[in-house]
This record gives sequence, structure tokens and C-alpha cells, in this order.
Amino acid sequence: MKATIRLLFVSVVATASFAQPTSPAISQVTFFFCNSNFTSCPLGIDPELSPIQLSDGNLYVPTTWAGQGNPNAGGTIFRTSIHGQDLVIHTFQPVTPHGGFPNGENPIVGFAQGTDGNLYGVTESGGANNDGVFYKLARNGSFQVLYNFCSQSGCPDGAGPIILASDGNFYGAEFHTIFRLSPQGNWSLVHALDPDTEGFAGNLTQASDGNFYGAGSVGGGRGTIFRVTPSGQFTILYEFQQGLGVSTNLLQASDGNIYGATSGSGSGTGIFRMSLSGNLEIIHEMTGDEGYSPLQLLQASDGNLWGLSNFRSGYFFAVSLTGESVTSGAFTCAVTGCAPTGMIEGRDGNFYGVAEMGGNAPGLNPEGTVFKIAAGLSR
Repeated sequence: MKATIRLLFVSVVATASFAQPTSPAISQVTFFFCNSNFTSCPLGIDPELSPIQLSDGNLYVPTTWAGQGNPNAGGTIFRTSIHGQDLVIHTFQPVTPHGGFPNGENPIVGFAQGTDGNLYGVTESGGANNDGVFYKLARNGSFQVLYNFCSQSGCPDGAGPIILASDGNFYGAEFHTIFRLSPQGNWSLVHALDPDTEGFAGNLTQASDGNFYGAGSVGGGRGTIFRVTPSGQFTILYEFQQGLGVSTNLLQASDGNIYGATSGSGSGTGIFRMSLSGNLEIIHEMTGDEGYSPLQLLQASDGNLWGLSNFRSGYFFAVSLTGESVTSGAFTCAVTGCAPTGMIEGRDGNFYGVAEMGGNAPGLNPEGTVFKIAAGLSR
């Protein structure tokens, strides 16, 4: 009997020693919706960009389509508290029910906070040339178009994602052009890429050396990572093999290295670490329980890399800077929303993000959610 008890005790201790930590719960903060016949979608639908949390503690979110009073509107900027109190602060309205959008349409290209605390964004279309606008939006709803894209001959000034840089200006990349936008709306060229040797450029991040790093492609399908200085000197630092590219944003972590993730799955793919000089190594091969090919990465206050994948209904995951799996979890369309597209770490140590589809919307057509991942990180 004593031997049996001793074996049972050892078994319990061994099981507890190797037990995996509980995955943080995902919950719906609020949902986007249309009525039963899609004649009203008052909050907007299909959010795509990560929320921004301003000093008031609220989350600000762009949506792709619809809006207050008009299912044919071109999207909204939506505000919610972390507890789900909702308010639309701006709707991108057409001049007539079936007319143009002089103030922009579909605000899903870029979204950033300026040094003045206002929101700045880029729309996909609309504006004077129907190629998008750069706008400024105060939290009280005051709205201003600062620049109409494609205002220059040949449209070297197309719309692209933006980031706020250390000089107070916004920088972005659009196909073969890397550009600068002042908070007053002055557009200037930083670098025009040679299509044959430099390919095209995607999202940028600014590193501690003051330079910008981004991902692109060259030669019809070889992914690249490049560096461009604020004065426009461009260098390709790394080229992937044919058919492989970067599937996430790039970020500089606390160790000074650049991190990102590749498209695809299997050997030679996953989360990578790159020095500022271009030495790259894969540190973690993604698994099915992590969603395989990631679409976003951020470094959280616990020092780990947290990210999203939209494989199946979507996953979140966390990986250490040395490549060890920390945790992961799956989204459920009818409960949390699905197809997550972006998230941030909130001031309370939890993650808040948007899912493009699904949600729990009884009696309505669900069209995406703002979700919470209850990570409870210490900040």
C-alpha cells in the first residue's frame, strides 16, 4: 500500500512539473454588426488595423466600410473603452448616397498617433484623385484632410502605411517610393526604388540608429529586408530564397536586434532575428497550435514576442527572444471573432486587438470584434 501511495505521489508531482501554463483567455470587448437586411451598419464593419490607445484610456479603431446613418459610407473611426462603451467619432461619408468621397474612403492603409496626441491616418481611396488621403483626427471628432495622394504627375506619391518617426514626421512606403509626410501634410520623397535592383518596399520601422528598416521583394518573388536612412540612402541587407518573404511587420526588440517572421511553414521558416548589419537566423519554427505563418509581432512588457496568425479562425502566440514557445491560444468565430488582424498591449497589461470577421451579435449580422487577451502582464 505504501509503495502504491509513493508511486501515485511521484506521478502527480511529475505531471505537475511538466504541466503547461494556462493559455490566457480571449474575450469579446465589443462587436461590429449590420442589421438583418444589411441596411444599417452604424459602427462600421471589417476592422483591419491595430487599435491605438490614447491617454484617455480608450481604444480607437478604423473600420473598412459603412458607418453612421449610411450603409454605403466608406468606414469609420470608432472609439471604445476597454469595457465596451462604443462611440463613432468620424464617418467617411460620400457627398451623395452614390457619389464620391472627397474626405477619403476606407481608412485601412495607415493609422498612427502624432506627437500632438491627435490621430493621423491614410485611406485606401477617395479624396481629390480617388487615390486616398492623409488626414488628421482629434479625439473630439474634428477632422481635416492634410494631403491628397497622387497629386503629383505620374503618382509617385501614392498612399502607403505610415509610422511616426523620432523627428515628429510620418514615414511610409508605397511600392517603389519611400516618403515623408509632415504633420501639416507636406509630402516629400525620401527614396525612389529602382524596380530592377531594389524591388518594392513595404511597412517601415525606425530603429535606435535612426534608420528605417522594412521588408519588400525583388526579382519577382524573393523577399528582402532593407535599410533606408532619413536622407534616402537605401541598402538591401538580406534576400530570402525565391517564394519566401516577410509576413509580419518588423520590430526592434530590447536586445537591439530586428525581429520578424516569414511566410509559409516548415524548416527554414518562422520567426527570425536579424542584426542591424543584416545577419539573419530563424529562432523559432511556427507550429499549428501557434497558427503557422504569423501576420503581426510586438514585444510586450514581459520581454517576449507576442503575435497573431489568421490560420483557421486565428491564433495568438508568445515566443521568447531565444525562440522558446511561451503560450498560444485559438480564436472562435462565434465567441471572440475570427481572422484577427492586429493588436496592442494595453496599459493594464492585457492585449486588445481587432478581428475582421465573426463575433457574438445576437439577432444581428456580426462583422468583426474588438477582442481582449487576458495576459495580465505586469507593467
